This record gives sequence, C-alpha cells and structure tokens, in this order.
Amino acid sequence: MTDLTPISYAETAHTSEKFLWLRSEPCHHGKRFRLTAASGQQLTYRHPTEALFPARELVDMPPKRLRELEQMPNHSPRPSDRPEHPLRWDEECLRYTSQTKTNFIIGVVRAFGFIGLVWMVPVCIVSVSFMSISYINSQPDLSFWSDFFSYSGWDIFFFLLAFSIIAWGGANLLYRFFPDYTSGFQPGPMWELNRRTGMVKVFANSAKKSTAWKVAHELPFHEFDCYIQSSPSSQGIAQYNLSLVHYSLEAHVALVGMFGVTSRLDQLAAWDMVQRFMDTSQPLPDSPQWEQFRSL
Repeated sequence: MTDLTPISYAETAHTSEKFLWLRSEPCHHGKRFRLTAASGQQLTYRHPTEALFPARELVDMPPKRLRELEQMPNHSPRPSDRPEHPLRWDEECLRYTSQTKTNFIIGVVRAFGFIGLVWMVPVCIVSVSFMSISYINSQPDLSFWSDFFSYSGWDIFFFLLAFSIIAWGGANLLYRFFPDYTSGFQPGPMWELNRRTGMVKVFANSAKKSTAWKVAHELPFHEFDCYIQSSPSSQGIAQYNLSLVHYSLEAHVALVGMFGVTSRLDQLAAWDMVQRFMDTSQPLPDSPQWEQFRSL
C-alpha cells in the first residue's frame, strides 16, 4: 500500500529569507556561458503570497481532468514508480527530462502530416482546380468534364495527399501500438528542484544510461538567479523563457522545457510559482497541478 505520510523538510529547506544571505564566492562564468544560459534580464527575488501561476497550468490540468484522475481505480498521488521516474511534479520536487530523439522525430513527422491535411491539401485542391480550368479554357478542343482531372497538376495533389496521410496516420499508429518505443523519455532527468531539501540538482547527461542519474551539481536554491530571455517567433513576436543560473558556478536549469516559451507575463507568473513552491514557509502554490498533493 502506498505510504501517504506527509513529507518532512530537511534543515537545508528553502525559505525566502535565504535570498538575502551574502554570497562569498566570485563569479566564474565564462563568456560563452554568459551569452547563453545567463543572458537576458535578471529578475528580482520576491516573497509571492498571491495565487499566481502560468495560464497554461489550467490547460495542462483543468479541474475537470483533476476530478477524473482522482476517480480512476487504484489512483494514488504517490505511485510506486515515482522516485525513479525522470519526470515529476508533486509535493516534493519538480523534475524534468526531455523526450527521446525517436519521439521527437515521430512528433515532427506527425505535425507535418497534420499541417498537410488541414492546410496544404485544401490549398492545393483550390490551386490545381484553378490551373486545370485555366488550361481547359485555353484549349477549345478539350471537354471540361472529361479532361478536368487529366491535368498534370493533379499528380502533385495526390502525392501531397498520400504523404500527409502516411505521415499523420503512420505516426498515430506507431503511438497507438508501440507506446513504449515512441512515447518515452530520456533514461534520466535533466534537473530537479527539491522542495523538501531546498536543493537544485543538475544532472550530467540524461541521454545515456551510464550517466543518466549522475549528479553534476547539487546546490542550494537561494544561490540561483533567474533570468528571463526573449527570442522572436517566426512572425517576429517576442516570446520568453526562464533560466535559473548559479551565481558562481557554470550550473544552470533551463525551465523552458517545463514552462515552455510564452508571454512575458506568463513567465513572470511561473517564476513566482517556482519561488512559492520552494519556500517551505508557505503552502504549495494554488495551482490545479498541485491539488492532489496538497494533503501530503
């Protein structure tokens, strides 16, 4: 039976007052590290007490979905495989890993197939139809109904249609019948924010089994600075993501994998939520994602 005893906090657990502690070590960041991980605007530390969280949390875990999970047979907020799982979001820690390369490639193929079906194929139908009608009108000896589909441009349409169906349908079949192969994560985590201990773990190499769970850095949360970084979308619209950077060592946590690339306001809310999650003097953030863990 799953142990549902509430967690106890270690002496190293984080509280917001620790952000005021003096830092004795000098900065050892190289130029390349500053231009990548430590670029952007450094955000100030706060003591957030309001129920702020990114808007996408209501999309990822709406209250209706939370009720459905709680009613599932044998559902437990502490499944037996939780400690060894490289992806976690619970009362004890935030732990993240990325998808496997195979999963990423299949996902890209599926996305291209879906775009082809819902956008490219309709556009192709209209374009080829217009060219076919123009071709028939330029040749008086041709009959519209008998020669409409004989236009050579329809070969492009049928090729595009076949590619889109194979790409989208084939990827869906792989996800359905081979979920362990196509929907997996890296063997180990990339990073972990632990509320119970107040520590941040940065793992060495999550892609290889030999180094999957090897810890490269384990440092207190209050020694990390948060940077908000911006990059333009394909339409030229500014998008933002967060990066936690140790003030002295070249150790950082890219929060973009967990919180995505969104608006500046959403990223500021995510930073407030992370601070409140790590602060053991406060309850868990008021987000639907944490409701099933609140009693723990």
